[in-house]
Amino acid sequence: MNAHALEQVRRSPLRRRWLLWLVLLPIALGVIAIGVLGFGEYRSAAEVKAEIARLRSAGEPVDDDTMAVWFRAGASQEGTAAWREILLASEQVCAGETALTLPIIGLGQMPEDLVPGEPWPDEPKIAGFLQEVRPLFAQIEQAGRYPAPVWQPIAFDGFRTLLPEIQSSRTVVRLLHLEVLHALHQRDTERAVRGLAAMQTAAAAFDWDFCMVSDLVGTALRGIHRDAIRKSLAHTDWQPAELDQLLAQVQQPRDVPTHWHRICAGERAMTLAWLQGDRDDLAGMLPGNSPRYPAALLLIPSGTKNYLERMAAFQRLGEPGILGLARRTQDVENEVYRSDRRRLDELLTGIFLPAVAAVAAAYERDELDRRLTRTALGVKRYRLAEARWPERLSDLAAIGLEARDWTALQAGPFGYQVDGEGVILWAYDMHDSGSPSQVRRTPPTEKDVSYSGSLWHVTRLGSPSEPE
Repeated sequence: MNAHALEQVRRSPLRRRWLLWLVLLPIALGVIAIGVLGFGEYRSAAEVKAEIARLRSAGEPVDDDTMAVWFRAGASQEGTAAWREILLASEQVCAGETALTLPIIGLGQMPEDLVPGEPWPDEPKIAGFLQEVRPLFAQIEQAGRYPAPVWQPIAFDGFRTLLPEIQSSRTVVRLLHLEVLHALHQRDTERAVRGLAAMQTAAAAFDWDFCMVSDLVGTALRGIHRDAIRKSLAHTDWQPAELDQLLAQVQQPRDVPTHWHRICAGERAMTLAWLQGDRDDLAGMLPGNSPRYPAALLLIPSGTKNYLERMAAFQRLGEPGILGLARRTQDVENEVYRSDRRRLDELLTGIFLPAVAAVAAAYERDELDRRLTRTALGVKRYRLAEARWPERLSDLAAIGLEARDWTALQAGPFGYQVDGEGVILWAYDMHDSGSPSQVRRTPPTEKDVSYSGSLWHVTRLGSPSEPE
């Protein structure tokens, strides 16, 4: 055998070894990568388990069963039967043929400006209807003696949880709203005050803050109550004692840190309950315009860990209180949505992360609305006490209001202007996302109406029969 042949024989095993390494190297790297990922998921699973255990020991819900226990602990059962009766009766009353033709609760229309004593074509029919349901109003007033919020049996089922009581509570408040408007038209201010107090009672009874949907309905009910108060100030001859009662109704600000903490906890528990459910349900949550990932990818521990961390961050945003809440949540939400949503550990967060910025804006609007109402009542009360309008809002300190009452959150004092025999009070429009949170120097007009379609943030006060 010549030297060249011997060299070829020696090189053949070497080539085979290199080929073997070339084949085995990617496999080895793949095994290492899988091992690293597996170890990472193992650690994430341990962290998720520890966090859920921590939440459970802290008394926060982590699934459907603990949601039921948590809701029961945060509500009173004393008025359960009484309010169940009221809800059923309200639904039956509003399902009748007459009710469907009435304003507020049916398809009927309200006059653009309901002035006490002026013609109202539907008034006789409304008066007859309200007379028939007066026993129901008495039941609602009586139910005000029970602690709020009131517990009702709810079958928690993740995001499929049905809340018919919340929808029925809207019916109750609409009935009372019609009662208040009719009482104001008839110049029966005593009856109107009772009706407004009953509206507040109903809203408080169903102030369920265990998820964002129920919490937003509660915000809407409080808004209806306060809007009725503000609109009454243009034409109604309220007595000082009645104004004091209305001021008391809007005195207490909402405990934002507590409520915000609870709605975040409830949303998180609903997500965790959903993850424990049927795989078909999980697949149904995947967005249709995204790559069709297997539903099982929603269950990877790193994704759950990422989601829990995000929700914990959102939950902490409510701790400083209402001032700046919308800005804080918007900043964090923007940060979340700037992240790479294609990452598998962001998939769960991208699908289940609630629209906290929108809810935070509703919280700010709720407090702004309360302050605007309280300031408007204070201006009217000052007028009766001093026989003149206040020169500036700081004069309201003379009747017990504080600077916070006439301050439009971060925007400074409400706008205030004496206009002939009346007064105009205004805030800024929180419905208009394109408008800065600033109070205009002059009262907004119809030309300044945002997409919300109304000047909800402008209140006119009159003194039709008060001495100048």
